Amino acid sequence: MYKKQNSWKVKEIPEENYHYVEAEDFILRSQLDCRDDRLPRKTFDLKTRGSLAIRMDLDNHEVSRGYQIKTMKGRMQSFEREYYDMVRSAFLKYNFQVRIGNMDGIFVAYHNTARMFGFQYISRREMDEVLYGNELTGNHMFKMILLLLSKMLRTVTDQYPETDVRVTFNSFTPDHSLSMWVEVIDDEKEAIAVKMYQETGQYSVNPAPTAATPEASKEAASKEGVDPFATKDPLGAKPTETDAENALLDELLDEDVDPVEDVYVNSDHPIQHYRMESFSTLNNQDTDDAITLRDQTDEWSINWSLKKSTAPPDELVRHYRQLRLKQSTFFERPSADTPEEELAPLVKVLRRLSRRNMWMNNTPRERVVVNKSRIPDYAPLKHHRADRPVKASSPKPRHRSSPKPMLKTQPAPKTQPTSKPQSTPKPQSTPKTQSTPKTQPAPASEKNEPSPTNSSSDQSGSPGV
Repeated sequence: MYKKQNSWKVKEIPEENYHYVEAEDFILRSQLDCRDDRLPRKTFDLKTRGSLAIRMDLDNHEVSRGYQIKTMKGRMQSFEREYYDMVRSAFLKYNFQVRIGNMDGIFVAYHNTARMFGFQYISRREMDEVLYGNELTGNHMFKMILLLLSKMLRTVTDQYPETDVRVTFNSFTPDHSLSMWVEVIDDEKEAIAVKMYQETGQYSVNPAPTAATPEASKEAASKEGVDPFATKDPLGAKPTETDAENALLDELLDEDVDPVEDVYVNSDHPIQHYRMESFSTLNNQDTDDAITLRDQTDEWSINWSLKKSTAPPDELVRHYRQLRLKQSTFFERPSADTPEEELAPLVKVLRRLSRRNMWMNNTPRERVVVNKSRIPDYAPLKHHRADRPVKASSPKPRHRSSPKPMLKTQPAPKTQPTSKPQSTPKPQSTPKTQSTPKTQPAPASEKNEPSPTNSSSDQSGSPGV
C-alpha cells in the first residue's frame, strides 16, 4: 500500500480482477478486491462503512464528522449500532456479491470521514447465519432468487424482443406480493423531453418554435383576417385590481402542481404491470413463513404465478408515476441550508453529538478494539459499565469466614514446625477428626486471583497459627 506522496514509487498498476458465474440466463460478474491465502476461499471484499451520522446526513458530512464510536455496545456511538444497521440495510447485497465472486467474506472499515474507528472481518458463513439461519439455507435461497428473477425477465424479453426496457420492482404492496412494472424507453427521446421540461416546465419532444419576426406576424394575422394593430398599448392605463387578482390566482395555480407530473413516462408504449404471488413447500407442507433448512434431507420448492394487470392504461400510468416519485425521493436527506427546526429528530440528535465530540478527531487513539467476528465475552467486564474504560489495579484480599476446601487432585500441603515445644498429649476419651488449618491459603489454580495474606505471619514467612 502506497500513500499519496509515495505514488511515484508504483511502477505497474495491477489490472482489475473479476470472477464470472453463469446461473440460469445470467452471466454474473464480481470484482475481486483482496486476497489472503490463509482464508478457505482465498479472496475477500473490502468495504468502508460511514458512521450513523454520516449515513443520515450525507450532504453535510462536514457537520456530522464529529460523531464518534466509543463503545462496543450501546444505542448510539457504538459498534453494536453500526453492525445492527449494516445487517438491516447492506448485508443482503454484501452476501450476494460474496457469493457471485466466490469470496470468503468482507473486511469492513468503520469511519466518520475524519478518522478510522476499527476494522472487522465478517465471513460469508456469519452473514448466512444472520440472514437465513445457516449456510445451507443461504445456498438454496440464492439459487431460488436467481431462478425467479430469470423467469420474470424472460417474460418481459419475450414480449419486447430486441427492445430497451426499464423494469421496476416494488415489494411494498398491501397483499405482500411482488409487483413488476415495465416501460419501453428511448434514451435520446427521453433526454430531449427532460431538457424541454427544465426550460419550459412541460415534457415535449417536439422542437421549440422559433421566434417570429414582426413582419411575419403581421402577414400571418392579415391572412387570418385579424387586425395586426389591434393590440393593447403597453403604455396605456394601469392594470386594475381585477387584473392583479387574476395574476395572483394564476401564480397560485402554477405553484399548486402535483409532483407526480414531474416524472417522465414514455407515452408511445403502454405501461405493463405484473404481479407475482408465491408460497413455499417444505417437506410436502405448504407454508408462507420463513424457511430454515435443517439438513440435506429437507426438500424445499417454491410455487409461483405471474399475472398481468388488466387495469385501465391511465390508472397504470398514475400508479407508475407515484412509484417512480417515491423511489426518487425515498433517500432524500436535508441540505446544508435546511433550518434546524425542519430537521428530523434523529438528525438533530446526531448533529448535537457531532458538535459535542468534534474535538476528538484531533486526539490520538488510546486503544484499538478488535472484533474477531464472534460474540464477545464480556465476563471479565461484568462489574463495569460498557461505556467506561476498565483500569488495571491490584486486587484486594477477600476475607472469608469459612475455610476454603482443598482440591481433591492436590495433596494437602505440610505445615512447617513452629518454635514452640511439643506438649504431651492428653488422653482422649473420644477420637476427634483433625481439621485443615485455617491459615492455609487456597491454591492459585482454583481461582484466578491472588490468595489473601495473613497479617499474623512471622518473619520467616511461615503461616501464623
